[in-house]
Amino acid sequence: MIHRILVVDDDLLICKQLEDLYRDRNYEVDTCGGADAAMALLEEFEYALAVVDLKMPGTDGISLTKEIRERWLDLDVIIVTGYASIKGAVEAIRHGASDYITKPFEREEILLATEKVLEKRRLLDEISYLRDQLSDRYSFANMVSRNRVMHDIFETIQSLAQNDATVLISGESGTGKELVARAVHFQGRRRGGRFVAINCAAFPDSLLESELFGFERGAFTGAVHDRVGKIEASSGGTLFLDEVESISLPMQLKLLRVLEQREIEKLGGNKVISVNMRIITATNRDLESMVASGEMREDFFYRINVVPIKLPPLRDRVEDIPLLAGEMLRNNTMARENNVTRVSNKALQQLMGYPWPGNIRELGNVIERAVLKTTGTVVRDVDLPNPSGGVGPTAVGPAAKRDLELPLKEYVKRAERDYLAALLKRHQGGISASAGHAMIDAATLHRKMKSHGLKREDFR
Repeated sequence: MIHRILVVDDDLLICKQLEDLYRDRNYEVDTCGGADAAMALLEEFEYALAVVDLKMPGTDGISLTKEIRERWLDLDVIIVTGYASIKGAVEAIRHGASDYITKPFEREEILLATEKVLEKRRLLDEISYLRDQLSDRYSFANMVSRNRVMHDIFETIQSLAQNDATVLISGESGTGKELVARAVHFQGRRRGGRFVAINCAAFPDSLLESELFGFERGAFTGAVHDRVGKIEASSGGTLFLDEVESISLPMQLKLLRVLEQREIEKLGGNKVISVNMRIITATNRDLESMVASGEMREDFFYRINVVPIKLPPLRDRVEDIPLLAGEMLRNNTMARENNVTRVSNKALQQLMGYPWPGNIRELGNVIERAVLKTTGTVVRDVDLPNPSGGVGPTAVGPAAKRDLELPLKEYVKRAERDYLAALLKRHQGGISASAGHAMIDAATLHRKMKSHGLKREDFR
């Protein structure tokens, strides 16, 4: 590839010297004597580098550099000047110059500075290209995966783009159900509308109804003004009902009218309000078994289960852990500030050998802890939770060896129960403290305790 260089200097002799020097090295070169002519050339041609004099009539080199960097982000600038000073160099770099050369300069000096800047640009372009290739191949709507099942899910989301079918997302806690819900919304034709999410497990029935349907002033004690509910607020966009399994049978009946007729009435009101939105629900329970046991209405289940999407747990997509860890580092503010760019092979082996009962959410927590402890640019070691409630390498003693005879799903279930029991014992049954230690919310902890038959009073 032949690079094109722009030289901007009011000294015609300098322009001629640089033009000859660069042409001898097979660069294409344009020269001009000021900022206006430079801007006209920049509009017309694509340059790899601009070499700009610091002192020129009219607009000086600092101002021109600043304007170039604002309008052409990928164009590097080298400042040249006969007025060398530390302050001038600092000012030039602060406004976007890649290097600062003083006159008179040696041929080797200007060529070395030029080649250094162009090599840096080549590497950045290559990294950008590889990231684009990786993104095109393995990512979709802020999700990354090499896993075949996940790629099938990506295709399902794409197929939902031009319709408003109701979607049920199922999967264990921490598998990214809300991320998938947002992908369905923002890849679809309703992306211009609002994405309104509510965790149904976070509210008792009385509060959930007012949150969903809204209320009129005076509907109940404390209702001092009208309030728009989540359903009405999502009209034109998407309503996301997370942990839908926690909705009571009476509330399921009230939601059927919304699902079937797209109409609501606020609490304390008698006016029918039409709504028009896509509905997405999410659960980590087996809803069919809930229907069989009478915990969920059959008609409600069939209304929300139009397009099912089942997310695999992280232990079933181990090949995605390096991708996910890399993406988490890129999105971590502290990692960016400290230039922590990758995870060592040793740490990746640790991550890929762990069963991840908390799935992607737990992986994110582990990566965040690792970044806090990392002093260099590479995460070399990670602390993984163990069933006793501590943090560190999980021991493989006689009990652990016996557990290896179990199916993975049963092993993870027992490990999670032991982990939660140890936490509750440590915090004497304290829900907030235990949930905070586990980096989950209180509603999730309550649900997990119930599924494992754990009662807080047993740990007080």
